[in-house]
Amino acid sequence: MNVKLLTLIVVVNFLLQTTIFQYFRIAGILPNTALIIVVVVSILSGRKKGITAGVLAGILQDLFFSRAIGVNTGIYVLIGYIIGGLEKKLFKDNNLTPLFLINFSTVFYHLVYLIIMYFFKIPINFWSIFRRIIIIEAIYNALIGIIVYKWSCSQLYRNRYR
Repeated sequence: MNVKLLTLIVVVNFLLQTTIFQYFRIAGILPNTALIIVVVVSILSGRKKGITAGVLAGILQDLFFSRAIGVNTGIYVLIGYIIGGLEKKLFKDNNLTPLFLINFSTVFYHLVYLIIMYFFKIPINFWSIFRRIIIIEAIYNALIGIIVYKWSCSQLYRNRYR
């Protein structure tokens, strides 16, 4: 996957997430499709592309929605780095791989984000956020993520063997 295509995917996702996807909330929770893209790209294309996806998705979110510029970018880059580093060790045909990694990444994203907000002296109630947001978002992300992952695999393998 080249950088132009990755940029297009991230920008289109950002536009969809801020417009149309707002109507697909479950219990007020929106899936983090940027996180899903970072994880899927990292699994399928490795560390370098995962970091690139993290930078692109994070900058867009930071510029438009974040209280502190760089927080989302840093977390997404870290997730792309960690999962991308595992790319060669992962069994990519197993549906449990993206399921586990998307759930792990959702919880990891929120934990790091909440820790950073704590250091910025922004009041947070961790257990309330964990119960009301993180658990639901992890399940939602995993369900959407499996669909995105399967579709991405089919496109990648189809293009690879043409």
